[in-house]
Amino acid sequence: MSKSKDKSQQLTYETATGEIEFTLMSDMMFHYVMQKSERALTGLVCALKGLTPNDVKSIIVTNPIDLNSAGKETIMDIKLTLNNNEVLNIELQVYSDKYWVPRSILYLCRAYDNIGSGDNYSLIKPTTLLCITDQKLLANAEPEFYAKYRLTNLKNHHLYTDKFGINVLQLDQTDIATQEDITNNLVYWANLFKATTWEEFKTLAKNHPDIEEVGNLIFELNYDNQAKEILEGQRRYREQMNSQYTAGYTDAEEKYEAVLAERDIALAEKDASIAEQAAAIAKLQEELKKYKNK
Repeated sequence: MSKSKDKSQQLTYETATGEIEFTLMSDMMFHYVMQKSERALTGLVCALKGLTPNDVKSIIVTNPIDLNSAGKETIMDIKLTLNNNEVLNIELQVYSDKYWVPRSILYLCRAYDNIGSGDNYSLIKPTTLLCITDQKLLANAEPEFYAKYRLTNLKNHHLYTDKFGINVLQLDQTDIATQEDITNNLVYWANLFKATTWEEFKTLAKNHPDIEEVGNLIFELNYDNQAKEILEGQRRYREQMNSQYTAGYTDAEEKYEAVLAERDIALAEKDASIAEQAAAIAKLQEELKKYKNK
């Protein structure tokens, strides 16, 4: 990758100021940083899983990306194995998605299908989809900073299994984080994701060598011309796809509303006709009654 000499020679991670153009909320940036910094990835996974670094014997990204050959449509979720006995899928969701629920279940099911044909079912690894988002993905859900969803019995809430589930970290709900969330460093990580300036990020990274490493990687890509082109292309692609999705949904909604409006008009006309007929019948019945009384 080519360096932007005029800026990168004048600035370093420690001296950079102002806005961070591509933050950890850029999914390609997030993927690249996490696959390059095992310490940072370990820290994030420990926060999401409630573990300590000593609990992590091995952590392997199974779908690493190569920025030099990455396309704008590259899938950006991170798939990894933890201690060789658990599958994790970390997904950044930075756009609203009406179909997030079925899509997330599909992702989870695909990741849970982690044995070969004919293999013993005992070899299936526990699997969790970990979603990090600043969007409201579940319209009717109560606000929650870190939600965990599992298969349970609807009557007695008995847990069917804890080896298959979806966790959602809601970045805009740090104010209702629990003490456990704070202790596990989830609030700290949420603030890292939300940091949009070098000043914010450096304050959070101070005395955290693993996060200082993240800062250096973010700085590297923000001041590398080729990497920035890739990141910008990927961002525009995501925005375009989201815009097309929104436009398509809106067009369909407007068309649907027009059909409903026509139906309502037709029903109103029919109701008016029925009312007129009922009035006419009532009038005839009244006249008939008068005639019989003569």
